[in-house]
This record gives sequence, C-alpha cells and structure tokens, in this order.
Amino acid sequence: MSKNLNRTILLLTSPFLFISKVYAEDPPEINAETIDKLINTITSRLLPIAGLLSFIFIVYGAYMWIISAGDPDKIKKAQGTLQWSIIGLIFVIIVSLILRAVLDAVA
Repeated sequence: MSKNLNRTILLLTSPFLFISKVYAEDPPEINAETIDKLINTITSRLLPIAGLLSFIFIVYGAYMWIISAGDPDKIKKAQGTLQWSIIGLIFVIIVSLILRAVLDAVA
C-alpha cells in the first residue's frame, strides 16, 4: 500500500483505538419493566414503520408491473417485488400478533 493510504487509514481508525466506556453510575439493570418498555417501543413504533414499508413496496411492485409493457423480464422483477413485499407484510403481522399474545399472557 502507498504511504498516503497508510496515513489515511491510521488517521481514520486512531480515534476508535482509545475509546473506553465510562459510567457515571452503575449500568441499568435489566428487569421486567425494562423489557416491557422495549417490547412496547417495538410494537408501537417499529412494527408500524415495517408495515408501512411493506405496503410501499407492494405499491411499487404494482407500479413496476403496470409500466412493464409486457416485457417478461420486467414482469418477473415486479412479481418478485410483490411476492417479497407481501411476505414481509405477513411477517410483520405475525410478529405483531405473537408479541401482543405474549404480552397479554405475561401481564
């Protein structure tokens, strides 16, 4: 490697060599309340975003199919997009139902 590349790599990685974590207090304990907050965050924020992304890809796949103009390669690509986005949407729905069932059983 060239001398300049070695210097660049050293300059980019040197800040990460001397980093250490310092806690002003003990790290938080993991208890039932912390886990409940984490699961509530997942179900209230991340799952709707994942569902929205799946829906957007369904619309995108349908749009790809419409503008394919009968080209078999474009139709196949659009079908793949639709297939995987529908699988993703089903996965998000199943995960949401499982998390809600577990939360109801635990609470």
